[in-house]
Amino acid sequence: MPFLYGATLPEILLIVLASVVVMFAQSRVQGAYQKFSRMAANTRYTGADVARMILRRQGIDNVEVVMGQGVLSDHYNPKTKVVSLSPAIFNTNSIAAVSVAAHEVGHAIQHAHGYAFLAVRNTLLPLTVVAGNLAWGVILLGLFISPQIMWIGIAMLGVVAVFQTVTLPIEFNASKRALNLLVDEGILSYDEQSYAKQMLSAAALTYVAALLATLFQILRLVLMNNRRR
Repeated sequence: MPFLYGATLPEILLIVLASVVVMFAQSRVQGAYQKFSRMAANTRYTGADVARMILRRQGIDNVEVVMGQGVLSDHYNPKTKVVSLSPAIFNTNSIAAVSVAAHEVGHAIQHAHGYAFLAVRNTLLPLTVVAGNLAWGVILLGLFISPQIMWIGIAMLGVVAVFQTVTLPIEFNASKRALNLLVDEGILSYDEQSYAKQMLSAAALTYVAALLATLFQILRLVLMNNRRR
């Protein structure tokens, strides 16, 4: 592998760190999901019930709640104004289901209220998609042709890192809104709120890990490119 051949110890350590933080975050969210998907909420509302209830009580009547596919594929699409919940979240009344559903509705509320970071993220999204798709190809090309070309690929990864940085306050704010709404709307008790907080904190950790992994990769590539000069 060209990215590992002749790598120095600091570069190898950065590769390991990037892998470890991602695996740790994934294990945390999977563990939390497995735990709290088996714990029923006292009110017996499903994730779909919770999402629609919060939207209705917040006066947001132009957002649709639908069942998507996959596991933990839940998301809000600001273009179509659709909250898509995975089948297990949509159909069950677990702590995990109501927590994730409320979190995704939190994004819909952000959109309805013109949350500033969400607007910035949506502006960055097209550039980030292009940069993310091309970055490693440009880096590989630069590895064989010119360090200057490789800097362009590294800059593209920098765009991805900026996007991930902007995403963090969006995700934390959506979780904070979700926790408050779940209690204020009488969906969860104060005791259950602590479980929901654990679930959402584990999910948020994946975004932190993704950013750290990208930063570790950028630093490794900078070290590699400087060594080639």
